[in-house]
Amino acid sequence: RHLAEFDAPSRYLAPLTRTLRRFFPALAEVPIAASWCGASDRSVDGLPFFGHWRGQPNVVYGLGYSGNGVAQSWIGGQILAALVCDEVREEEKQWRDCALVSGPRGYFPPEPFRWLGAMVVRNAIRRKERAEDENRPVAWYDKQLAKLADAAGKADK
Repeated sequence: RHLAEFDAPSRYLAPLTRTLRRFFPALAEVPIAASWCGASDRSVDGLPFFGHWRGQPNVVYGLGYSGNGVAQSWIGGQILAALVCDEVREEEKQWRDCALVSGPRGYFPPEPFRWLGAMVVRNAIRRKERAEDENRPVAWYDKQLAKLADAAGKADK
């Protein structure tokens, strides 16, 4: 189950549309088909992780895709398939035994600190990127705070 708000249009649709059209002017007349909201799935180091839930052989998980789900979903499918099969062929053992099958490699701080920290870093990234887009100097503290997102899979310039 998930919150109904996750199926609502994004409140960031207008600024995202402006940015998309600024970066890709050829798409200026192409309508936006849909937008949505949803929970973020982040891991401490930006990498997905897999395993058996609390050691249960019949419950497997894959989490922490950190916004990069296309390639990781294929890899994750290979890993999860290898974890659920009783008999794994030799070529599938690499998936079952890979380093991503280790559970989470760390944890974010507890609430409300996690939310507060996320908002501080997110707003620093926005200020930094706005300054870069406008060819203005980036504040030192925004550069430092934006670096904290590296571990969450946020690529920086």
